[in-house]
Amino acid sequence: MISTEPEKVRSGLKVRSVDPAGIGAAVGVLPGDVVEQINGEALRDPIDYRFHVSDEEVVVRVRRGEEVWEAEIEKDADEDLGLAFEDMEILKCDNACVFCFLHQMPRGMRKALYYQDDDYRLSFLHGAYVTLTNLSEEEFQRIIDQRLSPIYISVHATDPDVRGHLLGRRGPDDVLPRIERLAAAGIRMHTQVVLCPGLNDGEHLKRTVFDLARWHPHVESVGVVPLGLTRYRKNLPPLDPVTPDLARNYIHQVEGWRPRLHRRFRTHFVYLSDEFYLMTGVPIPPPGYYDGFPLVENGVGMVRRFLDLFDERVGDLQQASGPARLTLVTGVLGRGFLSPLVGRLNRTEGLEVGLCAVENRFFGDGITVSGLLTGADIRDALRASSPGSVVLLPPNCVSYEGLFLDGLKPADLERDLGVRVVVGTYDLVESVEQALQEGEALHAGRGRRPGYHPYISSGQYA
Repeated sequence: MISTEPEKVRSGLKVRSVDPAGIGAAVGVLPGDVVEQINGEALRDPIDYRFHVSDEEVVVRVRRGEEVWEAEIEKDADEDLGLAFEDMEILKCDNACVFCFLHQMPRGMRKALYYQDDDYRLSFLHGAYVTLTNLSEEEFQRIIDQRLSPIYISVHATDPDVRGHLLGRRGPDDVLPRIERLAAAGIRMHTQVVLCPGLNDGEHLKRTVFDLARWHPHVESVGVVPLGLTRYRKNLPPLDPVTPDLARNYIHQVEGWRPRLHRRFRTHFVYLSDEFYLMTGVPIPPPGYYDGFPLVENGVGMVRRFLDLFDERVGDLQQASGPARLTLVTGVLGRGFLSPLVGRLNRTEGLEVGLCAVENRFFGDGITVSGLLTGADIRDALRASSPGSVVLLPPNCVSYEGLFLDGLKPADLERDLGVRVVVGTYDLVESVEQALQEGEALHAGRGRRPGYHPYISSGQYA
């Protein structure tokens, strides 16, 4: 008899959904079942599942209530079973980074926004940055044994005293022995520096870049991003913002190293995030700067790809079927590179496009990216700008559930403003075309990878 009582998963992975056309459905797996083992190996998380299911012959042990059964399956190598699992429990961060964005959040927001993760599995699965400070020996060895590569590491500084201070630890923290061990095992790494003026810039940044360069090609890149400071930063260590003048200095410094690194590695190795260029008005670098865009998810080269895709596709934009007024929403930082694109869109007959650059009153004017805009700030800015009949939101300002940071939904803006509100993608031409289709609504999570935190802007992961 199969129990119908709610159960706590003792081990294994609980199935959330089953592809009706998949192998799992064919052997009788149902939503709510627990896949405990594959080929006798216990499953702790989706990584174990992916690692063991890649064999051509697998024996899958499944539990349904108190009933346990096995299925012997022959399949192609790397063929999936068509199962999706419930979310795994995420490893919590054990640091108190001086620049941590979550410590600068006000009370009263959604509970999920305050969870500090530092999970090596999310690093492998989704490219989240981790510090490697909370790993047991077993977990560290697992990265090596299961070839969890590439992994994304928040280094911030290779000087142990500086890194320990930045991470809010009680003493120095030397990341290089861990990087050396991973490199010796052939694990590929991408690294990150959240730049904090006066703490890890200047000579400290130079030391960090060239210390990490010793482990190339296993360390493939260093991404440099600015810290973000909100108006809620109270009872926290004092920090200085990255100003436009500082940003120009950082651009000059880093671009001075890149030719030397390119001669050694045939790659430029160190990359500044788009924010440095946008806040200074320095032109976004050409595609060759980014060596294939390995860090685009971290805001390094995202604007260049956005601009190039627009150039490639704008000629395909169809003439509007009738007069149409469309308003694009962005953060203050996006105004500079979007304004010329809006001008080009307005050359399309029958199309009138406006741009609404929203000031972040909620977090403060130090936060200028679109991913940290609240629904209320967007609504107030649109109200003051007399939007057109359709409002197009950037894809990173809502969660998977279609919520802004303050819990409002695009539907709330539609009700309050009397306009249609849709969420776009990172393809502006596609977004405009779909926004102009009457009744078309873009899915809020489209184009975003699982594990991405919509409340943290590029570079503000621990």
